[in-house]
Amino acid sequence: MTIRVVELSEKLKVGTDELLAICALLEIPATSRISCLNKEHIKKLIDYLHS
Repeated sequence: MTIRVVELSEKLKVGTDELLAICALLEIPATSRISCLNKEHIKKLIDYLHS
């Protein structure tokens, strides 16, 4: 399962720029709104946002 950064940002109610900044911080290879995130990346992002 993959999801684009823009779709995940809408679901989490977080700006795409903020989500991309978090991706950079967590070393997740997403460079634009249309970059795809896999399950592992999604879990890392959700865990980070909820901590």
